[in-house]
Amino acid sequence: MSGRLVNRGAWTSVYMSHVMTKTIRCSITRVTLVMESSVDHGFALTRILVGPAARRGMKAFGERNPQMERHARLVARFLDGKERDLGGIELSYKGFSVFRKRVSEAARRIPWGKTVSYAELARMAGYPGAARAAASVMRNNPFPLVVPCHRVVRSDGAIGGFGGKMSGKNIELKRALLRREGVLF
Repeated sequence: MSGRLVNRGAWTSVYMSHVMTKTIRCSITRVTLVMESSVDHGFALTRILVGPAARRGMKAFGERNPQMERHARLVARFLDGKERDLGGIELSYKGFSVFRKRVSEAARRIPWGKTVSYAELARMAGYPGAARAAASVMRNNPFPLVVPCHRVVRSDGAIGGFGGKMSGKNIELKRALLRREGVLF
């Protein structure tokens, strides 16, 4: 089954900003993209909900927005295995510490079909010895898929967690995402 975009359109105002969402369904999961407007930066991706979290989702708002449509097409193609690079999707790092931003940006550089350990990710970000802190950043990653936390595994070769969970549907989703990239666990 190919990725299907679900359009839900209308604007809503939340604390003087506009929120837009778009849901994408594919054979392995459902993804909801969340964009917010800001006075100085226009619209920016502020959150991605994947799997069980996307089912809870948010009530979708927003009229068609070319930037949201482009992001949704890229994510749908990624989920279908037709796109390997989501680097063109701009993210809002508002509220991120320098450490959290550097770890997230380092994770974005992990190539499709490759994995790194949490310790390697910390080194890539310039923080050798901060494996646990890097794992915490990945556990609380608001941008799964685009910041590919599914490509980060434990140093002992175990798959590690996904979406803050160590078992269940989240781990099965991590396995499925890695399998699509040719990585078997």
